[in-house]
Parts: sequence; C-alpha cells; structure tokens
Amino acid sequence: MPTASCACVAVLALLSLNACEVPDATADSPLNWTFTPTLRLGSTSGPDALYGVDEHSITLGPEGSFVVLDKGNYRVLTFDPNGTLVGEFGSQGEGPAAFGYPVAILGPRNDTIRVLDGPSSSYKVFDSGGEFLGQEPVDAIFELRNRQRLVEGGTVIMREVGYRSDGPTVSDQVLLVRGQGDTLALATLVKRARGDLAVPECGILSISVSPLFDPALVWDAMSDVVAVNNQPEYVIQIFEGGTSSRLLERPIEAVAVSREDALRRIGEGSTVGLVGSAPCQLDPVEELETRGFEEQRQVVSAIRVDGDGWIWVRRHAAPLSEPDRFVTDVFDPDGVYQGTLPEGAPWPATFTADGRVVALETDELGIQSFVVYSVGRTGA
Repeated sequence: MPTASCACVAVLALLSLNACEVPDATADSPLNWTFTPTLRLGSTSGPDALYGVDEHSITLGPEGSFVVLDKGNYRVLTFDPNGTLVGEFGSQGEGPAAFGYPVAILGPRNDTIRVLDGPSSSYKVFDSGGEFLGQEPVDAIFELRNRQRLVEGGTVIMREVGYRSDGPTVSDQVLLVRGQGDTLALATLVKRARGDLAVPECGILSISVSPLFDPALVWDAMSDVVAVNNQPEYVIQIFEGGTSSRLLERPIEAVAVSREDALRRIGEGSTVGLVGSAPCQLDPVEELETRGFEEQRQVVSAIRVDGDGWIWVRRHAAPLSEPDRFVTDVFDPDGVYQGTLPEGAPWPATFTADGRVVALETDELGIQSFVVYSVGRTGA
C-alpha cells in the first residue's frame, strides 16, 4: 500500500506531466485582425459597373490608382486612389487596339499595361493613359490562363503542358521568364489527364471532363517572392529571386476521398448541352467512371503574396460531407505562422502599396465590385 506522502508525489507528478503536454500543432491560432472597407471600385449601374471580372482582373496603376479589366464589357477602367472612375479604353472588335475577348491584365511596367486577348493570342499593349502601343504574340501553349504576375527582373506565369494530350497525364508548370531564352522552371505538378465523355442524346460526341478533386498548381508572386503549392499536403515552397529559400508547412493532412465522396460531389450528374438546345443531365455513375477522382483533396486552395513578403494561404475548413468552406492562414516574411483569420474574412485579389487588401465581392443581385479594406493587425 502506498503511503500518503507517496500518493501526493504521484499526484503532483501527474499534474506536472499534464502541464507540460505538447500543444496540438494542428490547432489554429485565431488571428483577430479587423478589416474596414475604405472604398469600392464599381457600382450597380452607370459607367463604372463591372461585368465578368475575376480575382485576376485588377492591378495597381501609377500613383496609387487602380486598373480594372472589365472583361464582360471589353474595356479597361482606371480609378484614382479615391475610387473615382477617371479613364476608360478598349472596345470589342478585331482591330489592333480592340479585344476579341480579353482574359487577363498584366502591369504596369515601364508605364505600360498589357491585356491578354484570347482570339488574337497576344498581349495588347497600352500606356497608362490608354494609348495603344502595339501587340505582342504569346505562345498558345500557355492556354491563355489568366495567371501571370510581374516580379522584379521578370514575369511569373503558369504553363499547361499536354492539356489536350491523349496520354494518361498532363503537367502544369510555374515558370519565371527573365528574358528572351531565359526561362526558369520553379515547380511542376503532374496530374491525371482529362477524360472524354460522349453524350449522344444531346448531340455531343465528345466533351472533355476533368477528374473530381482535380489537384491544382497553386501559386502567387509579388516583388521577388514566389510561393507555390504543388501537392495535396500543406507544403508551400518559397522562391526569392528564382532560388528556393524555405518551406512553409502546417501538419494538416489532406483528406482521403472515397468513391462515395466522389458520387456525393457529382450529385444528380452534371448538366451539359449545345447552344440553342435543351440541356441534358449526365448519369452520375457514368460520369464518375469517365472522370475518375483523386484519392485526396488538396489542403491548400489559394495563395497570395503581399508587397512586404507576407504569405496568405487559403485552405479547406469543412469535411467532404459538407459544402466547401475556407479559412486563411497568415505567415510573416520569415515564414512563421502568425495565425488563422476567421471564415468570412476578405480574400485578397491584390494588395495596395500601403498594405490594404483589395477583394472581389459579389452582392445578392450578382453585382460585382472590388472593395478596398484597411487592415487592423491587432495580433493573435
């Protein structure tokens, strides 16, 4: 039988052990930053109403201005630092200065703005005042993805290799283009090729479909920093000046995907159809057999790099049985995890030079606008 003193020692030892337990590394540290809207670019009607924009439709102009590619209206709008529309250029058409369909904006650099135009496979180049300066062809292999960033000493782009390949796999690459003939591959993602599905009852002999839970080459770049995630796990590689410098990691595992999860995601089957004809609903089992699915859901869904080198990481926060929800982790320029923002915090499309967040928002009527928020960094 233990004595009373021995029992007290045992209790004290147990209490000491509990007090020294290692904290759960996967637990989020709440980051209680505040986001205060300071101005809005775009309105419900009038000359500054936007249509068909996305997170890559905005860039910063000279002296604190904002330049927005209003894709659905085939034009470029310039807003002053107070959010007032002060300039517009571009139109729909086939002429040198017109857009067949604009898909991306890149700039400014050396007082020029480049608009990536799909039908002409070229950049239409303008000065910041909207004067047309010329046209630069682009390699069709880039598939005209609206993913490119200007960085110090070059341009970062994403290239798709074998997008329409008959082989079993295709590749995505993040490239740093520093000049003519000087291209550095930073990261590659090899993934399953798209499948071809026939829907004869809709008159469709072949439609290209991607696997469910298709992985993505997630990346962003600003200044001389490029951040890339090319795997299901929470591992982000940081490049500075084209050289790998460090990894950002959190021990959050990719969620395993089952056939039941994939069927649940398909639901009653996708709806397809030709223009002018009644849509058809695909059989979910047949669709799954053609598309296939990945065995893991990628943790990271998006990355942003701000002008000071902070890394914002958007990741899944809901199980597969629920609708997608996301939260944002923030790392400082040294790669140290600072905390996690709550659901509903603005997700940056870009950042201003003074550290404000510019977010794309859509209201209940489907009206799009870019909202600029000041950020109160109150700590974790």
